Amino acid sequence: MRALDRIRNKYHRPTGKRPYFDFTLLVVVIMLVCFGFIMIYSASAYQANLKFGNSMYFLRKQIFAALIGMVLMAVLVFIPPKVYRMIPSWVYIGASFVVMALLLVPGIHITSHGATRWIKLGPLPQFEPVELVKLLIIIFYARTITRTQKNMDTWGGILKPLIPLVPLCLFIYVASRNMSSALIVGIIPVLMITIIAKDKKKVLLLWAGVILAAAAMVGIVVLVDKVSGGSGAMGFRGGRVLAWLHPEKYVSDEGFQVLQGLYAIGSGGMFGKGLGESIVKIGDISEAQNDMIFSIVCEELGIFGAVCLMLMFGILIYRLFIIAGNTRDLFNAMLVIGILCHISVQVLLNIAVVTNSVPNTGVSLPFISAGGTSVLLFLAEVGIALAVGRTILIDRR
Repeated sequence: MRALDRIRNKYHRPTGKRPYFDFTLLVVVIMLVCFGFIMIYSASAYQANLKFGNSMYFLRKQIFAALIGMVLMAVLVFIPPKVYRMIPSWVYIGASFVVMALLLVPGIHITSHGATRWIKLGPLPQFEPVELVKLLIIIFYARTITRTQKNMDTWGGILKPLIPLVPLCLFIYVASRNMSSALIVGIIPVLMITIIAKDKKKVLLLWAGVILAAAAMVGIVVLVDKVSGGSGAMGFRGGRVLAWLHPEKYVSDEGFQVLQGLYAIGSGGMFGKGLGESIVKIGDISEAQNDMIFSIVCEELGIFGAVCLMLMFGILIYRLFIIAGNTRDLFNAMLVIGILCHISVQVLLNIAVVTNSVPNTGVSLPFISAGGTSVLLFLAEVGIALAVGRTILIDRR
């Protein structure tokens, strides 16, 4: 009997609960990062060899950033989400202003294509501050919404949390001259409030106001352009709006990249020209490995490749939704919802820009576009989401 008891104890599985870990989410993220490596090399090898004498220049930088991001993700998985809740809200919003203020310091900021997005401190790699701000804002609003969620059925409860967002977005635009960064930072909290708000009618009215304001701005640009006789009175950003409406009229200026991206998408057909066979990446599309990489995906891998990529993003967003829906803590749920909103907004905006569904603006495709800061912090966000998943207890099997 003692021998039987020893055997039974050795192979007996303990009963009770164990932390949940979303392996599907982890695998999809790794697949997206690896797919990004392939597409970055394919899109950038020719230009990297011309400019830097090394066809793997951009790929090596992306791999280095992704490896650091993987390590950071692995660390964050084991940090309890309640740690972020213990830090006061003013720390997150204050840190956001401080980080963006670095772009105003002479000698460390880097300006490119009319925007000041990066800082570089000595031998360290250049860093894009607004990417960190996006994560800080997600945590800030997860705390804010958790404290005020009982008032989310009133206009005050919906609008009051957005008050700090207005000066922050204005400061981001002033510091970086980058409208898309300010736009994304503003959209993420509004989406988080939209999801948690009890009175959906008020939220729909809020979004209706935002859409009407955007439509009015487009109308003003068109009107001023007509009155001024097409003299470009609305400047660079007004030109982008006009190029969005009539890209063929601005083929030598703001509309050039848009048309080349559309050509790349259309020429790929169902299954594409083949990996590495893109024509427009040779010189027609500036920085093809960055914001316009989705057009290279469509040209080389066709509609089939684009759909597969969007399915991977769909699985990623679904897994985040599952984690958010199963955690019992509102703060944890809002953390994951914020991450879900961030990834969803950037995916939709990037594809919309490439397909000329919205005016051209610099928005990277998560995990795919070249950009060390972006991939590092997206992986950090996934680490936080996985940590929230570990707070969910499931039956041992």
